Amino acid sequence: MKRFIFIISLLITISACEAPLDYSRIDSKECIFVETLIGNTPAAVITAEVVIPMHSEDYDKCKRDVSVYGTIGGRPIKFIDQENYQYSQGGMFTHEIHPGEKIEITAWAEGIDKVHAETTVPEEIRLKSCRMTSRDEDFITFEIVYEEDQEDEGFYGIKFKDIRISEAPGIILSESYDMVISGSLLGDILIWDRHRARKEGNTVTFRTSVDVRSGGKDSYEVTLYRLSPETFHYLRGLYIKTTNFPSTGMGTPAFTYSNIIGGTGIAGSFWATDTIMKLEK
Repeated sequence: MKRFIFIISLLITISACEAPLDYSRIDSKECIFVETLIGNTPAAVITAEVVIPMHSEDYDKCKRDVSVYGTIGGRPIKFIDQENYQYSQGGMFTHEIHPGEKIEITAWAEGIDKVHAETTVPEEIRLKSCRMTSRDEDFITFEIVYEEDQEDEGFYGIKFKDIRISEAPGIILSESYDMVISGSLLGDILIWDRHRARKEGNTVTFRTSVDVRSGGKDSYEVTLYRLSPETFHYLRGLYIKTTNFPSTGMGTPAFTYSNIIGGTGIAGSFWATDTIMKLEK
C-alpha cells in the first residue's frame, strides 16, 4: 500500500510541472551566463561569463572574454573606468533610472551564441500606510497598505536593514504569502505577489510578524521593494530550490528561472523605497 501511495505521489508531482522538460537542451553546449538586478540604487553590476556543460573538460572556453552592451531607456550603460560602452566580462556602472523604462542587455563571445535579455523597471510603490498592529514580548506584527491597478501583476518584497532574515528577526509565515530568500542578488528579502496578500479594490494589505526573541536588536527598519516579474520568479525559484525538503523526501519540481535568451541567468529590475517604518521592540 505504501509503495502504491509513493508511486501515485510521484506521478502527481511529475505531472504538476509547469513546462515540459527538453532533455536535449540540458548540458548540450557552452553558453553565456548573465546576472544582474538593476534598480534605483546609485550603482549596479552586470556579471557575464562563459559556462560549459557539466560533462565537458574544455575549460579554456570559460576563459573567453565576454563583451557586454546594455541600455536603460535607450541610454547606453557606461561601465566604470571604461572609455567605451562595451566592457569585457561586464562590471560595475552608475546609472540614471526611471519607472517604466526598458532595460536591454546583450552579451557575446567568440564562438558562442549571442544572448539577449529585457526587463522593465517597475512603477513606484503607491504606499498608503504602514503601521504596527500588535506587539508583545515575543512578536511584533505589522501591516503595509498600498495601491495597485487591477491590471498590475504586483510583485513585492521587504528587507530589514542590517539584518539577515535567516538569523534575525525570525519570520512567521502566517498566511503563506511571504517567503525568505537568502544569498540572492538582493540579499535576504521577503517576497510576495498580489495573490498572496489581501486585496479590496485597488487597495492591497500585506501583514506579517517578526520574532523579536531572536537577534537581540531593539528596533528593525523596514524597506519596501517593488520587483519586476523576472526578479520575482528568479527569487521564488531560489526559494523553492533551497527550502523545499519535506519529510517525505519529495519536493515540488523547481526549474531554474532564466530570461536570458540563448543563454542562462537573470536580468531583472526593482524599485526600492526609503525606510518606511521603524519597529521598536
